[in-house]
Amino acid sequence: MKKLLVFPALSLLLGLAACGVPTAEHAKVVNDLADCAKRRDEVTVQANACKNQVANLTAENDALKKDKDALTKDKEGLQARVNELSTKAEKAEQLEKATQTYQDLQKKLEKEIQEGKIQLTEMKNRLTMTMVDKILFASGSAEVSREGKNVLDKVVPILKEIKDKRIQVEGHTDNVRIISAIKTRYPTNWELSTARATQVVRYLQEDGGIDPKVLSATGYAEYQPVAPNDSDENKAKNRRIEIVLLPLTQ
Repeated sequence: MKKLLVFPALSLLLGLAACGVPTAEHAKVVNDLADCAKRRDEVTVQANACKNQVANLTAENDALKKDKDALTKDKEGLQARVNELSTKAEKAEQLEKATQTYQDLQKKLEKEIQEGKIQLTEMKNRLTMTMVDKILFASGSAEVSREGKNVLDKVVPILKEIKDKRIQVEGHTDNVRIISAIKTRYPTNWELSTARATQVVRYLQEDGGIDPKVLSATGYAEYQPVAPNDSDENKAKNRRIEIVLLPLTQ
């Protein structure tokens, strides 16, 4: 390209010289053309250098992006692992607390458990303390007896220490219809079972000082038996109060 530009120019100058153009002017034009060609070559070199630099930076940027994507993926994998381990640790801690609560209740109620008046069961996130009705109530009554209050007083300090559970008190009866004098107050086993659960909840709150926000009372009447209602012994098993510890979110 340089030759194509310079040779015609030289030819032009020679022609001009032949036509009588002054030698000094001719020399100046030649020098200017040479300077332009030199600057053009320098700019071309700089442009090529810039292109190479852009190409290198682009390649470096692509490599950094790949590294970033890989690091992001690794970070997400590590975060997932941290979440998994945190969940396992939380469950292990909850299980440890539940087991400790179970052991504390078992120790406090050892006498009543041996006498068959109270039964403790623990399954997954559910700890249940089952009390036969006679330990808490007189026959046909929904008022907590003196013996019942003594039993509840044993468990209150343990229940008050539990911060991550809610306490659900469930009332259950056998399938015998109410025909005694209390029928006017408790027409069916629904009213009786609910009233008994409510009385236990009130005692836990008012006398035990347990936060009412974690307490609830439910009556199931005779519709969740633990044994067939075909004997006095089995009916006695069905007449019960269950204090159930459940996760707050359940």
